[in-house]
Amino acid sequence: MSEQSPEAPADQTSEQPQEGGEQEPKTFDAEYVANLRKEAAKYRTEAKAAASELEKQRQASMSEADKAVAEAEARGRSAAATEYGTRLARSEFDALAGRRNAGFDTSAALEFVDLKKFLNEDGDVDSKAIKSAVERLVPEESTAASFDGGARTTAPKGPDMNSLLRKAAGRA
Repeated sequence: MSEQSPEAPADQTSEQPQEGGEQEPKTFDAEYVANLRKEAAKYRTEAKAAASELEKQRQASMSEADKAVAEAEARGRSAAATEYGTRLARSEFDALAGRRNAGFDTSAALEFVDLKKFLNEDGDVDSKAIKSAVERLVPEESTAASFDGGARTTAPKGPDMNSLLRKAAGRA
């Protein structure tokens, strides 16, 4: 690991059992977590550098035929990842557009959009880019109710003709 001690800082919560035998989860201060994340990021970058160096060494020791085969395999993987990545990007775009506006026709919006722009360098879908494109291209569904004159109920019953005549004659 690093020069730092792997022990948690002193401001952890205690590990005394509570009711039911469950323990309260440990909490760590923000500085300790930030240091752990920084250390993990350092190890990830070192691992990527080591993997790229190993690949360079592997390619340097290959014959010309092996290099040609490896290059063809890489192009095939890239083409397949791009093809299926664009299909996945279209599906994700359709799903997000359907949530934003159920009646929107996404085929019209995607007619002039290059779906490869929604893929990162590994061929994976960039969900944030798709979400921002949906927000720009798909209008929000109107939530305002149309005016339809209100609820339709029958008119309240008024007096019948007999009672009106009785009142007019003074007999009611």
